[in-house]
Amino acid sequence: MQTNFNDWTAAQLHLTAEELADINLTPVFDLFISRIEEARRRGAADPLTTITTKRAGGNSRACTKRMLEQLGFTAAQRRAVHRLLAGSPSGWPGLLRLYAVSQDLTGGQRQYARRQVQTLRSHVASRSVASAGCSTSPAVP
Repeated sequence: MQTNFNDWTAAQLHLTAEELADINLTPVFDLFISRIEEARRRGAADPLTTITTKRAGGNSRACTKRMLEQLGFTAAQRRAVHRLLAGSPSGWPGLLRLYAVSQDLTGGQRQYARRQVQTLRSHVASRSVASAGCSTSPAVP
């Protein structure tokens, strides 16, 4: 029986539940799964492609970017979360693909993924103080 994505990711990357929560992967996972399911429903040969930054179509990339921005991710965080979950052109398959096939990470894959996690964690403070499109300052007429 396969564990849920968060538990699997924490185990694979040797992260605590708190460390995993700090990088806010759950809403990104939900967002990406929703995008993948829609691509599958539309008949995509490889639905995971819809969440990649290089192989997805322009409209799909723009849609995913807007959704990640709404979650409060900076440009650096968006790049890191895409690499972490969707993979990279350099050959890293991404956590979603590895999770889907129940494959454990190799030592090299773990190192690569932990670098992406570190990028996400280093920008957590900037995301937590950023507003979600709302200003806390009174409007000046």
